[in-house]
Amino acid sequence: YRFRGGSSIPTSQYMPASWDADEKIKRFVLSPDSMLYKKLCDPDPAGNCNFSNVVTLDENLNCFGNECSVDSVIIAQISPGAFYEYIRQPCTHFSFYNNGKKVVTGVSKPSPALEWKYTHAMCANPLTAVAARSCCGISVIDRIEYNYKFEYHGEVVSAGTNEAICIANGGTVCDPTSVRAYDPMAEIDPEYNAIYPSQNTYFWTDTPCKQQILVRNDGMVAIVHEPQANPSVTARTVLFVDASASINYISVPWNRDTVTGEARFPTTSNECGGGACTVFDDKCLCDITIAENSVFDALPSSSDALQFLHVGAIDPAVYDDRSYSLIESAEGIEAYAL
Repeated sequence: YRFRGGSSIPTSQYMPASWDADEKIKRFVLSPDSMLYKKLCDPDPAGNCNFSNVVTLDENLNCFGNECSVDSVIIAQISPGAFYEYIRQPCTHFSFYNNGKKVVTGVSKPSPALEWKYTHAMCANPLTAVAARSCCGISVIDRIEYNYKFEYHGEVVSAGTNEAICIANGGTVCDPTSVRAYDPMAEIDPEYNAIYPSQNTYFWTDTPCKQQILVRNDGMVAIVHEPQANPSVTARTVLFVDASASINYISVPWNRDTVTGEARFPTTSNECGGGACTVFDDKCLCDITIAENSVFDALPSSSDALQFLHVGAIDPAVYDDRSYSLIESAEGIEAYAL
């Protein structure tokens, strides 16, 4: 946790600068009874805080109060005018995932006589905390209440967390026809059309979202999202994952022909893999299937582990519930199972 003094704006994540002095913004305020509060405050016998520039937690802390209701923390307020920014540890996020859900951006109003509508959509991994809370049916069936039961402005949660709190309060997660703030006193117009996608606010829906790849004739590929359409809303796919607009192409290690050594991938000249994909604007648009397989069926050597295992994981000891158990170890290599 990095001390930000009197500034509530993070340096490593995005929040609008205008929120810093806006009293309508809901802050994530820690209780003095919280273990995290005590670590960050480091109070003297009189209860006065002794703030450090950086506080690194060396043990797991039990959550308290509102801390138990969030999936992520950006800025924590210790006292008026004293804020800490949580510095997230580097983590791997997969570009492709199962059961993708459509997330929709903030809102725009076509005319004064109409309700707010969402305008952009893309896919998101439901297991990750990447979109804001939303709940339908609280007052109107197909309307998102977009700051429903939220803990602080800028909060993001997983799809499961969003659904649980919504259903527990009699609502449902839906693909809305309109959106509004649940608490007008806390309404802050979310951004929806910023130049930088990370500055837009996305909200969870319950609608499926299809992932594909677009393959150029040189083998470079672009990730494509196809959110299921809502017939009541005109929304466009976010440009950097739109098949018609994306210019974000990456190289991939295609399998190679055993005789010629040439990379094998769908092109318009081979009928997009003999019909495996479809022709789209002189490229091949392909559906994807995710396959997860074990790299080893026995405990590897340390050299093999370093050579073939490329995705990091959190130390199993971090989990308080001990959901991982050690099943085998040798020569500095340990294997755990759920």
